[in-house]
Amino acid sequence: MEFCSTLNFGTTTWQDCAFLGDFPPFSKELVCVSGLLVIIFFAFLWLSPWTRSHKEDQARSRAALRALLTIITPSCSLWPSRYTKFVKNSSSIHANDRIALPLDMVIQDVFEGVIEFRDPLIDLVELTSGIQINGWTICVYLEWKMWVDAMEIWLCHKADRGLGMFGWPTSRSLVDPFRLLFCPFVAGRSSGDHINLDCQPLSSIKSVEPGARLTLEFSSLSMGIRPCSVTHVLALLPFILCSRDSCGPLRRPRQLSRVLDMLGALSQATKQGNIVVRSATNMSMLYHQELLRLHERISEKGEFRKMLINAFGIRRWRQQRFCLALEAVLVRRGLIEKWAIEASVE
Repeated sequence: MEFCSTLNFGTTTWQDCAFLGDFPPFSKELVCVSGLLVIIFFAFLWLSPWTRSHKEDQARSRAALRALLTIITPSCSLWPSRYTKFVKNSSSIHANDRIALPLDMVIQDVFEGVIEFRDPLIDLVELTSGIQINGWTICVYLEWKMWVDAMEIWLCHKADRGLGMFGWPTSRSLVDPFRLLFCPFVAGRSSGDHINLDCQPLSSIKSVEPGARLTLEFSSLSMGIRPCSVTHVLALLPFILCSRDSCGPLRRPRQLSRVLDMLGALSQATKQGNIVVRSATNMSMLYHQELLRLHERISEKGEFRKMLINAFGIRRWRQQRFCLALEAVLVRRGLIEKWAIEASVE
């Protein structure tokens, strides 16, 4: 058997090849039939149930992303891969049109600038229950890490006296300068010491001599919150986020009775007079307005924003902007309260 020439492909024909010469030449009818079979095969594949299901999933994924886009927007033109993965899992043909995202992942992506909320004052309490958009239910859920952080703060809050006389850990500095910039005083300034326990320790009191006046402000959780519930964790979320990257003392909610105990302990330690409480006022409405003012300032004032970013970094700026909006919503809902105590030394 002779083999065809491989040096001159331009002149070699099929009939010149010995191993093809034994076969009859292809007829036009055979070519037409083969082409028709190929067309039928691809048409069957295109119309098959698997293809229809795949096309439906793609359409549902696009619809899910459009629904998600009404709440969250990516910082660049493309969605991060983890979000498209969540959407694909949620938009499968057997799903119940529910998109569930881990809350801690969403918050960290906001801090890193990967995504943004279209409404900065979004109600996370409502989002945990689910928001209906174009037939889709979009919600966030709490991961175990956030539960652990919340329980740690709650246990420290319950065992306040175990953290020292003034309730502050000794391994951190007394004051975080960044937090001081966003620690508003909502009570009227009076003579004497004015301490905000959200960002200053009780040891900041300079004078407890007879005749001295004292004003204390602090944040507290609503008494109507059921412990160890989702609402409880969300109410603790501003305290968790403020304590993660802070170089100052841990920010924790206070109870009125515990603050009074702290004043009593301070009075006994100094032995210079009794601290008498004159009034205890709920300042939550004024605190909510002050949080909104600070959020507008950090978001809209270009020079102030530039100063913060240059001094503390853009991630800290994003974190503070998010925390201000979050706490404003929680105060408006009545989950976080602001109290002011006026006292004097006699």
